[in-house]
Formats: sequence, C-alpha cells, structure tokens
Amino acid sequence: MSTTDADHLRLRAARLREMARALESSPVFSLDRYAGVDTWTGPRPDECRGELASRQAELHRAIEQLYTTAWWLDRRAEQAAALAAVSW
Repeated sequence: MSTTDADHLRLRAARLREMARALESSPVFSLDRYAGVDTWTGPRPDECRGELASRQAELHRAIEQLYTTAWWLDRRAEQAAALAAVSW
C-alpha cells in the first residue's frame, strides 16, 4: 500500500466518524421524551415505547460499529504508511 492508500483509508475513517456524530445528534434519540402516557391515545402505548427503545438501541449499536470500523481503518492506514515508508 502507498501513502495515497493510507490517506484514502484515513479519509474513509473520518467520514465514518462524521456520520456517527451526525447520527448521535439526531433528534431520534429525544423521541422517547415525547412518548409518555399523555402522548398516546391508542391501546398499545407500552408496545410503542418498547419498540422505540429497541430501535434506539439498534441505532446506538450501529453508531458504535461506525466508530469501531473507523478505528480499524486508521490502524490499516498506519500500516499502509509504514509499508510505504519502508518501500522507499
């Protein structure tokens, strides 16, 4: 791998972190504030709140996966840069 490869990997990692930060600040994580007993008029409020909590947890796991993948891409970039330096 060359330095260009390392730069490309770092750019990909940075984009993943940007996406993760954007998701973390998404209003979807504040929806549960509006899911109280006063909000619901149907027969299944508990089920809806549980579904919301489940989906928020899934999104949190996806965000963590983005950060983990970005970390691995940075490690690969370091390896690529080291290999490129030795190749010269």
